[in-house]
Amino acid sequence: MSYPKTTLFLTTYNWPEALTLCIRSIAAQTVLPNEVIIADDGSRNETTVLINQLKNECSFPIVHVWQEDDGYRINAIRNKAILAANNPYIIQIDGDIVLDAHFIEDHLRFAQEGRLVIGRRVNISKERTEAMCKTNTFTPITSFRNKIVAILHHTILYNATNIKGVRGCNMAYWRKDAFATNGYDEEMTGKGPDDKEFAVRLINSGVKAYNLKFYAIANHLHHGDEDLRANYKKNQTLFANTISTTKIKCTKGLTQNV
Repeated sequence: MSYPKTTLFLTTYNWPEALTLCIRSIAAQTVLPNEVIIADDGSRNETTVLINQLKNECSFPIVHVWQEDDGYRINAIRNKAILAANNPYIIQIDGDIVLDAHFIEDHLRFAQEGRLVIGRRVNISKERTEAMCKTNTFTPITSFRNKIVAILHHTILYNATNIKGVRGCNMAYWRKDAFATNGYDEEMTGKGPDDKEFAVRLINSGVKAYNLKFYAIANHLHHGDEDLRANYKKNQTLFANTISTTKIKCTKGLTQNV
């Protein structure tokens, strides 16, 4: 099949063991991305050293995009990754994700103009996560791939008032559609529905959002959650406003970085 040229970007922050597993799972894909961008929200130098090592392991180019550590600013580093992307199609994950071997191939099979693809994640146990991180060894994970059920679910569209299951660790969209909405809203800092807010604006702009169950499985490494919800109420208000006003473009997004 003919697939669009693809940038896969992932977000990371001070967890080199997880990043190693993530990159090695990308290298084991049945279809490789044209480039990988590591969107780094202020990690220490050991992550930079690791990335330079991983570049030598991988056959695809790796670009390291870094910003100063000034709190949880995932939307800002996501926008920097979108700006740095050299390809028209973007697959977005997190650096604590270990990909099923068919992950990229699955996403590209369902890539169509004007479409946002929303995938799922499966949680890896604490014990297995610790074992994998201790050895820095990627063990291929085989997912259950029920294609009949997947196709049925695939035909179900989300809308802006019923946007379920969106996770920034498993989604794909066209770079031009991200620019049409001005990317992620950097007014949203800390934990909050930032990925859902972005998805709603894409839908408001005319993009169709598809639920992709049983394909493109993202395996999530176990970790404790820091208390990053100081701005959660504000973020929820911004999200609700995007829904009620059918807003398409955010004010503080991609364009301020151009």
